[in-house]
Formats: sequence, C-alpha cells, structure tokens
Amino acid sequence: DTRPDPARWSEWPVIPTLSATARQIYEYGQAQGMHAQRFSSVGDCQSEPNVFMGIYATDRYWLGDQYQYLQETIDYFGDSFDHQSAAVRDGLSAPTALSPMWADKTLCQSDESPVACELRLYQPAFVFINLGTNWKAGASAARYEQYLRQIVDQVIRAGALPILSTKADNVEGDHSLNRATAQVAHDYDVPLWNFWLAAQSLENGGLDPERDNIYLSFPDGWDRRNFTALQSLDAIRRALFNLPQPAP
Repeated sequence: DTRPDPARWSEWPVIPTLSATARQIYEYGQAQGMHAQRFSSVGDCQSEPNVFMGIYATDRYWLGDQYQYLQETIDYFGDSFDHQSAAVRDGLSAPTALSPMWADKTLCQSDESPVACELRLYQPAFVFINLGTNWKAGASAARYEQYLRQIVDQVIRAGALPILSTKADNVEGDHSLNRATAQVAHDYDVPLWNFWLAAQSLENGGLDPERDNIYLSFPDGWDRRNFTALQSLDAIRRALFNLPQPAP
C-alpha cells in the first residue's frame, strides 16, 4: 500500500488526489442519478454558505492570474456555492448529523437524519464532511470515528463522493480527531482535504485567539479555508474528467 499513513496525517498534502475507488463511487452515483454539478456539505455553523464557499457565488472574490483556472470549477458547480444544506446547522456534530431529532422538520421526513435528508433532497455528487469542532474535550476519538464511518458509509451508499477534511482547531488536545478522520479517509479510500496543514502557515494556525481558538481568524483563516476547499474540488473534477492539471 503506497498511500500515506493515517498516523502521519499532518504530512498529508493539503489538496487530495483521486483514487480508483473514489472514481468508482462517483460513477456509481451517476448511475443512481446524483447530480454531477452539485456539491454539498455536512457540518456546523462554520459550513454555512455565508462563511464556507459562498464567496464564490458572488463577485467579491479574486483569483489572480495564477489561479484563474479555478474559474472553470466555479462555473461548473454554479449554484452549489450558496446552497443551504439540510445537513449544516449551528452546533451539528458527528452523532447529531445522524439523528432525525436534528433534521429540519419542514424539509425532512420524520425518520430522516440531516445527512439522509440532504442526500435525498439535493442529490449531490460530492459532499464535504466538515466535523469535529463540536466534539466534547475528553470524549472518545474512537466514538467520533465510529460516527464518522456511519456518515461516510451513508454518503457513499447514496452515490456521493465524500470529501473529508481535517480541522484547524485542537479542541480535543491531542489532534486525535484529525487522526481519526485520516484513518476513515484511508480505509474508505476517499479524498482528504488537509485543511489543518494549510492553516499552519497562518498566524496562530489560522485560529482566532479571542474566540477560544475554535473559530477561524478573519479574514485569513476563512479565506484560506475557502480557497483550499475550492482547489480540492478543482483537483477532483480535473482528475475525474481527465482534464489537464494546472502547473504547480
């Protein structure tokens, strides 16, 4: 196995590569009717479109000459950038993402979890899974990993490709949740966007010290997160469709 070791997750590249398994998941989803030009998210308030990716639905972003190629991916996914996911809400965690009690009753069926509801309603081909910040300090990382596996399993069975992400914060104290996330990405052979690594070159690791080092710093932390998420989407799209990769 030539893939990187989950124990060394902090060294994984920021931008994921696409495995043969990930391609198969995407192709299975296309046969199930998932929408190739849609992505969605599972997460807490830090995945709401006003702070996560929604900038690319406006005219307020600037790519510069070096990154102009990313405009193709912005155009390709279009309305997804300001889509309000049924699996994103303030305080959402790995277990509550699976709980029908946390689903929006105006949108979801009585027995549907936020994740199941979003997959049914929006039918995205790609799903960012941005969790871990609302995990209680001292709670078991193994339990977190179990919940994350259930979410990933559900997303894959629906025919969407999960894009897992590491988080910039360390609420648990030993980075065990990022380690668990990398293990799940490795075991399912799906993309991992290593945002933690991207944030390390920012002051205070991209975190706001006045907000308990949980929330990202404004604007640097949020900007870096949005940009590297876009780069990840772009890399996956180019690999899937055998499009030329940009020069480094």
